[in-house]
This record gives sequence, structure tokens and C-alpha cells, in this order.
Amino acid sequence: MKTRTRIGLLAAGIAAAGLAAWAVSPHGARPGPPRGEPEAGAVRFEDVAARSGIDFRHFDPATPEHLIAETMGCGVAWIDYDADGWPDLFCVQAGPLPPAAPDPTKTHKLYRNNRDGTFTDVTDMVGLNVATFGTGCAVGDYDNDGFDDLVVTSLGGLTLFRNVPGPAAPGGRRFADVTAAAGLVGTNPHYATSCAWGDLDGDGFLDLYVCNYVELDPAHPQACRDANGVVQSCPPTSYPVVAHRLYRNRRDGTFEDVTAASGVGRAKPAAGLAVVIVDLDGDGRPEVYVANDLFAAHLFHNQTQRGGPITLVERGALAGCGLRLNGDRMSGMCAEAADVDGSGRPALFVTDFQYKPNLLYRNLGGLRFEEVGAAAGLAATSRNRLGFGACFFDADLDGNLDVAVANGHVYRLAQVIQHAPYAQEAHLFLGDGRGKFRDASRTAGPDFLTQRVGRGMVRCDFDNDGRPDLCMSAVGGPVALLRNVTETSNGWIGLDLVGDGKTSNRSAVGAVVTVEGGGQRHTHFVVGGGSYLSASDRRLTVGLGAAAGADRVVVRWPSGREQEFRGLAGGRYWRLRDGSPDAETAR
Repeated sequence: MKTRTRIGLLAAGIAAAGLAAWAVSPHGARPGPPRGEPEAGAVRFEDVAARSGIDFRHFDPATPEHLIAETMGCGVAWIDYDADGWPDLFCVQAGPLPPAAPDPTKTHKLYRNNRDGTFTDVTDMVGLNVATFGTGCAVGDYDNDGFDDLVVTSLGGLTLFRNVPGPAAPGGRRFADVTAAAGLVGTNPHYATSCAWGDLDGDGFLDLYVCNYVELDPAHPQACRDANGVVQSCPPTSYPVVAHRLYRNRRDGTFEDVTAASGVGRAKPAAGLAVVIVDLDGDGRPEVYVANDLFAAHLFHNQTQRGGPITLVERGALAGCGLRLNGDRMSGMCAEAADVDGSGRPALFVTDFQYKPNLLYRNLGGLRFEEVGAAAGLAATSRNRLGFGACFFDADLDGNLDVAVANGHVYRLAQVIQHAPYAQEAHLFLGDGRGKFRDASRTAGPDFLTQRVGRGMVRCDFDNDGRPDLCMSAVGGPVALLRNVTETSNGWIGLDLVGDGKTSNRSAVGAVVTVEGGGQRHTHFVVGGGSYLSASDRRLTVGLGAAAGADRVVVRWPSGREQEFRGLAGGRYWRLRDGSPDAETAR
């Protein structure tokens, strides 16, 4: 997360040059309409959080020592907790540093979707009014009962909330803390950050991967200074680090720590910040890719025999996605995966530090990757930002995936230390479907020109109008709910995948979907994890361009079984069930 070398004359020159470029052209864009003004056909967003009833504000745990944990921020997640087809919003809350007694006014929040563009705070009624120094979260139906469960990470461990019946709660559901019953209490007393659900052994039940950051001693906070004596947070390399954790689902509501046995514990410990679980080599077994902060990224190649012990082998450097092109270690904040070039294979996207552009690892097949961020158009303007959460989505429904990035520095005195703003503008890059992107931030609406200390970034069509929306969290600030108000005649189709709960996990994490329509072919992946500390909606909203519907949809379920659905009309969501020959109208 931190570039922690002292600024010498050469580094200062580079920084000054970067600052000059940033000051003259904040987005590095070609001449166009004035900043924030609409242009015909432009992708547009507007922040509707306040008028939608979402009043969450992240608690800023600022300290005089500028502790490393205080600017990490918190995640956000979309979870349709009552399974009514309208996603609800969960926000993770932090707390004071060093951690003190829980403050009942600073709890996580759950906002129920009222199906009319507004939300209602149901936190107390559903049992999520919990106060911790929260960091990340992940959503998945780990018990295969048809209702999504929730795991929340924190400074000091993790909490597992099971979604259970609650007749008196809104939507008839509530959450029960089952951390102890699941065998997870005390298994990871570390600084846990991002986490992800994925069926790594192919038994039809979701397993859990948890990233750990650095080892902190709250009783002895550590402070650092730059070459000029300015107080700043210490780099992650100043602290001890421990192995991340992998928990195998025992299929009876409990989990087994298989960190050592699986091979995760044999990888070099690293300060982990983001994880995505997706099949990278096309063999039907999902890999685990982890973005680490000032340590080489991990790519755990899955060599598990279905139903057997989880076997993972770390191959990040050998695969070409563990380091930058020059061999430098990344300050990896985000890990996201999608087919951005029409190859049918998921590329990997990683955000990086100020003056270190974001990275795109093109998937060459055979578990080989090539870093192409600059050639793809994702590097130039990202150099002058510090990237955190990101997500792929089709903003204008033209059939090509785009990417949105939350930006914000980690040094409160960044202007002094690095000649860069602490609060920064987000990025929107529009893709052409062939692996190229252009920065469209300046015309995406005033909220892409608003400076925030951005952290989490997730996608979800929360109003079910077919245009995917965004949600972004910020340190010490409100959540931004960015509604997609793009005017387009392009068609779309929504897909809600449901595994059979036996050979395919109910959440369908690991499914690969091919959509054909209007002469186009698109490949989409239901991934575990992704972004930074956050969880996007698992539903797929697929842009169809000029096509009115999907001629053919092929789903390869996590079990390996393939199903084909033909003639699905656009402009609506369809529920596809593993083993059922007929698509159901989901809305």
C-alpha cells in the first residue's frame, strides 16, 4: 500500500513531473467538453444515496501517529438477504484506534431495498447492529439453503453471520452470529482484510479464503516519518506478517482450517489486501489470486481432485502475474477478473500506488499472463491516482466491459509527502471489447469529479432497470450510491444463477456463462471476492448492443455440467437453475 522509499532528487523530479501533468490535465484526456458537462451518448452517473435513504458514514479513526490501520477504510456489499430479487446494501463500519470498548453508535449497517429506489435501515431488526473495527466482507450461501450469508473481517478476526428465519424481521429473515458454532472463533486473531467464498474442492459447498494484512500491537502503536520529519503511516514492510487463512466447508455448518494442508501456508507470508476466486486456466477448478501490499502477488493454482483434499500451488511469479513488468513488487489493493478482450478467458486487474499505474494481466491461456495495462489504456491517467477498489461492468450495455476505480491516498499529508491530494477523483474506463480502454471520467457526471478518499467499489443494478449502478465507500465519508442514468437504446439481459446445492454450490460461484446474441458472443464469470474489502452483486447484467435478446445462453456450472438456454428475451432478469431445463422470469 505504501511506496516507502525516501524521496531523493530523482524521485522528487519524477513526482514533480507527475504533479505537473496532474495539475495541467487531471485525467490525461484529449480535448473535449468542459469537465462534468454531458456529451451526447455519454455514460452518466448521479449520487442518489441521500435521497434514497442511505445515510451511512464511515467513522474516521484518525490518530496523531497516523497509524497504518486508520486509512484502510471499509468495504460495502450487495446482498439480497430476503431473496426478493431486489439487492440490499451492507456497509462495514470501523471504530476507534487503538481498539476500545464497542461503541453502540458505530455499527455495521444494512439497508433494505424498498423496490422503489429507496432503502430502509433494518440493521437493528435483522441483528447486524454489531460494533467492531470492521474492514471487509463477503457474501455467499455457505449452507446451501437458498439465502445468502455474510462474513465480516476486522482488526482481530472475522465474524460469520448466518441468514436464518426471522418472522418478525423485515422480509422474514435475520442474521445470527454463528462464528463459534462454525468453529471459527480464535482461528484467525489477525488483521483480516478482504475475503472470498469459492468451492475449491468441488464438493458443492463454498469454502472461505481470508486475507491477513500486518501484525499490529495496539498497546505500542508504531509511527514513522518521511525524510523531512513529516509524520506518516509506516509501510507494511515495517511489521511482521502472517499467512492468510483457508477454511474448508465441512458441509455440516462448520469449517476446518486447511491453511497448512492446502498449501496456502507454504506460500511466503504477505500483507494481503484483495482476493478473487475464478477459474483462470479453464480446467473447471477455480484458482485463488491475491493482491498483496509491497509483496509479490499470489496465484494459487488449484490442483484438487473433485471431492478430495484442497491442493493449491503458488505460481504467481511463474505465471507472470506476481510482479510488475520491471520486477517490482506491487502495492496491490484490488484484484478483479473478467474477459475484457473477447478471448473467453478472465484477465486480472490490479490497482496500485500513486505514480505506479494500475495493471492489467492479459490471460494467454495455460496459466500464463502478460501485463498490458499501458497498451490497454489503463495506465496513463491512473499514474496520478492511488487506486483501491474496482469492478468490471457494462455501463452503456454495448456488450463491452468497462471498469470503475475508487481512488484515494493513504497519507493524510499526501500533498506534503507526495505532492498528491489525499482525497481523489474516481475513474471510469470504457472498454471496446478487444482489450482497449479509454478514460471517460470527465464526462461521467459530477460525481466522478468529486474528490473522495475512495476505497470500496462494487456494481449492482439496484433498481432493476438493466443499467448497472455503482456503490463506493470512502474513509471518513458517506457511501456514494451512483445510479446509472445513461441514455441508451442498447439491449440487455439479466441472469440470476442458482446452483443445485448438491454438486454445484447454491451461489453458483465458479459458473462460466456464454451469451450469444446479435452476432456477438460474451463470456462472463461468477467470481468469488474481487474489488477491495467488498462484494458486488453476483447477478450478471449483460449488455446486448443492438440485439433484443439472447439467442443462446450456455452455462457451465461449478459441477462441470453444461446447460443451454435458447431464445431469452432481453429487458428482464432470468433465473437459471442448475438441472432445470427452463429459464424462469426473475422479475
